[in-house]
Amino acid sequence: MFSSIWRFLKRHKRKFVAGSIIISSVIFLTRYTQRKLREWQDNEIRMLMEKTKKRQYYESIEKTCNQMILSLAANLRNSVIKENDTETIINQLRDGTANKIASWNQLKILAFTRSAIIIYSYTMLVTLLRIQVTLISGHMYKNAQNVNNGIIGNEVQAKYMALSSYFIYESVKNLNNLIKSKVVEVTASLSLTEQLTLRDLEHIYWALASSISADSSKDPVKNFTYYILQKNTENNDTSIYTKLIDQMLDVSESEEVQDLMQKNVRSGFVLLMDHVSVYFNNSKINNGQDVQDKTSHSKESNIKNSTSTYLQEATNNGSSEFVNINKTTMALAKIIPIINGLVPDNPTSKDISADWLQYLISNNELKILGANVYEAFSCLQN
Repeated sequence: MFSSIWRFLKRHKRKFVAGSIIISSVIFLTRYTQRKLREWQDNEIRMLMEKTKKRQYYESIEKTCNQMILSLAANLRNSVIKENDTETIINQLRDGTANKIASWNQLKILAFTRSAIIIYSYTMLVTLLRIQVTLISGHMYKNAQNVNNGIIGNEVQAKYMALSSYFIYESVKNLNNLIKSKVVEVTASLSLTEQLTLRDLEHIYWALASSISADSSKDPVKNFTYYILQKNTENNDTSIYTKLIDQMLDVSESEEVQDLMQKNVRSGFVLLMDHVSVYFNNSKINNGQDVQDKTSHSKESNIKNSTSTYLQEATNNGSSEFVNINKTTMALAKIIPIINGLVPDNPTSKDISADWLQYLISNNELKILGANVYEAFSCLQN
């Protein structure tokens, strides 16, 4: 019996060897595949958890960034109002103690400057804070994950974020001087009695924007870093701080950021004209006296009634006559208080600065910019 079994095994030896190899290979491949599958599943779970953690962290950072924007925008607005003080001129005109023609021309320059600088400065501030906050947050996220990226201490964080304070309190003066000089050039030929349509007024603002853009050495879009970075930056900064500044400048000077800022500036002037168009749309404008009383009252009360109130009154004034605002004209002397009142000394919920700030905060392209910066620097390997 054993001899027959031995002969059988000897006769089929190659088959048994081949079968053993095949079975061993199948078992090995099965176990290898199972191990790799478990590793892949573990990696997928780990990546999913990391993405969830990063998303939650970024959502928290975005809320913090929005709160910072709202808080610092109020300070920036105060700086703009301080640089373009129209209340003194208005009081002098009201008291009859000033040269009327000269004072009205000065008020014209300040009113156009005030409205234009709100568009530019808010765009710059929101863009700066989106880049600043998301960039440093990306580094801090890596630090929290024990990545060898250098510890960003409180002193470095405070110094880094103080760049926005420099822009708000110091650099905005340079921006204001630039825009004011361009306003003087663009409006020099406009007399106070000149009748303007809404389209004429729009052309004035587009000419102003073109003149600013043509000044390649001072244009705030092309020279964004000039306005946000202090000239006398210390040379003995820590390496981490220097690294943050260099990375922020790389992002700020990118073509993507410049194109986005230019696009937002154009959108800002469109929004500004939408606010002004409410007054041109009012069918009582051609009657003159009622609108003059309203604009005077709105100036004295710093536009306590928002532009939506005027739109409501225009809708409910009992007139069904169609008004073509592109053909409706208004004297420049009547337009000046309206433009100046769009950025009142005391902010309201519906003035141009509040609406423009909300537009920038909710702007999807700026949010995507912040998300891309955060993702890049939270994943960047040294």
